[in-house]
Amino acid sequence: MLEGARVKPDDRGRQLLSRPVRVECLSDGDLGVHFSQLAAWEHVEEWWDGRPLNSVTKHRRAFSLSLPQPQRETGMASPLLHPLVARLEPVLLLRSLFLTAASIVLAVDAVPAFRSRFLAYGSRAANTSAAPASPTRNALSALLDHLATYRVPHAWFAHFYVLSVLGSIFWAEQHATDGALLKLIASKAAGHRTATMSVAQVQLAWLLMLVQGSRRLYESAALSRPSSSKMWITHWLLGLLFYGAMSIAIWVEGAPALQASVDGSEIRPPLLGLRLVGGTLLFLWASKQQHNAHAYLFGLRKYTLPTQGAFRYIVCPHYTFECLIYLALSIVAAPVGQVVNKTVLCAVVFVGVNLGVTAAGTKEWYATKFGSETVERRARMVPFIW
Repeated sequence: MLEGARVKPDDRGRQLLSRPVRVECLSDGDLGVHFSQLAAWEHVEEWWDGRPLNSVTKHRRAFSLSLPQPQRETGMASPLLHPLVARLEPVLLLRSLFLTAASIVLAVDAVPAFRSRFLAYGSRAANTSAAPASPTRNALSALLDHLATYRVPHAWFAHFYVLSVLGSIFWAEQHATDGALLKLIASKAAGHRTATMSVAQVQLAWLLMLVQGSRRLYESAALSRPSSSKMWITHWLLGLLFYGAMSIAIWVEGAPALQASVDGSEIRPPLLGLRLVGGTLLFLWASKQQHNAHAYLFGLRKYTLPTQGAFRYIVCPHYTFECLIYLALSIVAAPVGQVVNKTVLCAVVFVGVNLGVTAAGTKEWYATKFGSETVERRARMVPFIW
């Protein structure tokens, strides 16, 4: 009796059984697979030790499977390794990563001792660092102060966009060449998906993400001045993690379609529609507005209160547009029958939380430097709400 064989999802997107099944050896080289409940499927591919079976004969209550005689493994595999690996689901991992990162940012922001040391950077960090050290500080404060000294130049923000562009190019190359890493991630994700993006949707979302990364990389070079300001190293690492994960999140819910295209099948939901057109237009509009805001800030003298355009109503409208950009991507990348791509929407949550915390600090700094009356009527990031 052998346990652990799994049914591979049907190339055409039909929902097939993927739980472990009972396997009985009928004869040398033959296996019979019995399911407690079996639908009348038209096509099933079964895999054994990573090798496809030669043929499948369907019956109502059983499958007789002909396959090569499996070679015995010489090494001892951990009995826990295979079940754990089999349960790794890229979509759930990415969603958990984005939401966990957002929770960490909120937790750090909720503790004043953490917020002042680890979240502030640029002009706000300058105010914090200027505060005199307390002669009665305890060991915990000393430890936090020490951790806060691990900082990197704020100019390293450009690394985020370099990684974003390289990630988009890498995964596009993987798709074009049927790369092994993309196939591995797609195969793990496809087995848990009941809805999928089309290949054309994946390509469009990829392209828009590449446009976003390229524009921000250009702006980090052309619309920024040399500065000595620094940020906490964890902020930098978290940004790298986000953009690396985002380069996968943008296509991972299209895994069934990508697998089908490799296998010669087709999954082609309608590409043109109000949702896709609207999402693309929102992306382009928000990108243009954010670029205008960045160009305006670049033209201001250092530490000047912005008063033009959307800055009259919002303290950080460029953050607002950033959230809209990723919201637009979640609309464009939504699987068939869904309004948004939930994985990308989790990324929107992280972007909103991370930038929202920064926007709150910016409003406090403006109020301190220019007077509370100058910004009291302005929203931090979300008009009429917050």
